[in-house]
Amino acid sequence: MKINTEILTDYLNELCDNKTKQAVENWIKEDAANQKYFEELKFYWECKSSSTKKIEFDSKKAYSKILQKKNLQKRLKIRRYLQYAAAMTILIVSGITSYLFMNTDSDQILVVNNIASEKLLNLPDGSTILLAQGSSIRHSKHFSEKVRSIELTGEAFFNVAKDKNRPFIISTSQTQTQVIGTSFRISEANGNTFIKVESGIVEFRGKNEPTNKVRLVKGDKAKFMTKQHVILKGSNKSQNSELKIQYLAYQNESLKSICSDLNELFNVDIRLEGEMIPQLRLTTVFENQKLENILETISFTLDLDIEKNNSYILLK
Repeated sequence: MKINTEILTDYLNELCDNKTKQAVENWIKEDAANQKYFEELKFYWECKSSSTKKIEFDSKKAYSKILQKKNLQKRLKIRRYLQYAAAMTILIVSGITSYLFMNTDSDQILVVNNIASEKLLNLPDGSTILLAQGSSIRHSKHFSEKVRSIELTGEAFFNVAKDKNRPFIISTSQTQTQVIGTSFRISEANGNTFIKVESGIVEFRGKNEPTNKVRLVKGDKAKFMTKQHVILKGSNKSQNSELKIQYLAYQNESLKSICSDLNELFNVDIRLEGEMIPQLRLTTVFENQKLENILETISFTLDLDIEKNNSYILLK
């Protein structure tokens, strides 16, 4: 049985019969490259499973890319890649357009995915990207000798080819992520940026904010909140309230304003009792702290009680 991406996604969605299931498991064990690809696909599927019941791929194109990568020489000429890209400038799939812009007057390539499923892209350095629907990337036709730079709008899963001499940098509207060789997922929503790391080590920071950064390893996730310019970090299994604020400082700020930030950062509902408590002011620094620790600091400093209910938290 020929194993392709469609069969693998059916396996992940538990839609295979016993014979196919056994064939997939044998295929995974046959080759380290098969296992590596399956693990990357599984991580991507887990990231998407919270928002969709079943992921869909253009399986023929995706699997042909994998076979191409395994069977051809590792160092493909960039010229051949560009010829292929140019030939695929406009692709119609089920009446929906996925298009690749190549401006001959510039050194930039823009890929926009408007099809109803993820689009598999191969970069000149051997890295691969699964670009989500409605998302786009921009990069140079030829990566420089010092750095590999990508601009992302929307959501994508990255499997970055290792190159110690050329870090791989992904820029979004508000953040910058730097890696050498790893796999991870980045998405933007409501102006905020989210990242989950599947393998390797990642440096995640605010754009043009070199000191506002965090180091992430396999199993970590983080989010950058644009309004507060704050990074929250935790494990992939952490709930919002379990994430840790890396650094957040207030100078004579009202409790009402601080709680408004905390509500947005942790996706909770903190309420203040009476008319005087919201006007209380606080000067403090929260560093590498969970919501529970932050509330305890506020409670102790301002001599307040904490009452936890099913749907909200009351400071009184």
